[in-house]
Amino acid sequence: MLEIIRYNEDNYEFPSLLVLGCFDGLHIGHAELLKKAKLQAKINGLDLGIMMFKEGKGGRQLYTFEERMKLLEQFNVKFVLLIDFTDEFKKISPQQFLESLDDKLNVKALMSGRDFRFGAGAKGKSAQLKAYAEDEENGIWYMPVKDETYVGEKVSTTLIKNCLEQGNVVKANALLGRNYSVTGIVIEGANRGKKVVGFPTVNMRYPVDKVEVKKGVYKVKCLVGEEELVGIANYGGRPTFNETSVILEAYIDGFTGSLYGRAVTVEFIEMIRETEKFESVAELTAQLKEDLKRARLKV
Repeated sequence: MLEIIRYNEDNYEFPSLLVLGCFDGLHIGHAELLKKAKLQAKINGLDLGIMMFKEGKGGRQLYTFEERMKLLEQFNVKFVLLIDFTDEFKKISPQQFLESLDDKLNVKALMSGRDFRFGAGAKGKSAQLKAYAEDEENGIWYMPVKDETYVGEKVSTTLIKNCLEQGNVVKANALLGRNYSVTGIVIEGANRGKKVVGFPTVNMRYPVDKVEVKKGVYKVKCLVGEEELVGIANYGGRPTFNETSVILEAYIDGFTGSLYGRAVTVEFIEMIRETEKFESVAELTAQLKEDLKRARLKV
């Protein structure tokens, strides 16, 4: 179980290696940094800690704080330095930030990406971290890690968010190193999928704190308990029935039974098409059959 250390409040006594960054996306770039940090911590007999903003820097996040905590387990992280991105925190100078770490934590080493910025106005850079480490009075060492690229582009949370908002979940998944997903509780809908369209669906509200995918129809993978099933999902309205309320509605291929009140995780595999208004239910059903054929194809 990861220990939560609140910035400027809690102490951590054991000698540690602290990784600096936002880590709101935990993408392949973050994974490479954490793999290197895990190795260095093991070699030097240090506990591995990671800096993190609970709510990111505002707005919707790729992963909730709870999801990020679970993903961190694979890197043998011992503690999370939890920081609230408040107006007060934004005013702290780079030097004050480093001194506050030294005051509360037994930091022996720092690591970060080369582009890490910190302190008021984001004026702190890796050069300042290097200079701080080279001061013998501080008794630490610093290791910068180069940025990870994907097909010539720097991997970043912003890039991933843009991909999702444009419907390019294939690229977003490649940048994340895993399928982008949302988890929700199944709610009751109009029961039109089963009774009218011939495609019984599960309905859930899209999490308000998660980055939205582009509205449209997707090939998805649904996790129901221990089962993992392919399906198709529509995120958005239902224009054929003149309904504009936004919901995530998924047909789980091969599943029978009721899921009301249960948690279901939907992983987005690829966008099939944008949401359309059909002239009849028969046309909609025919298109959904084609969508399902595509979803069933192995990638």
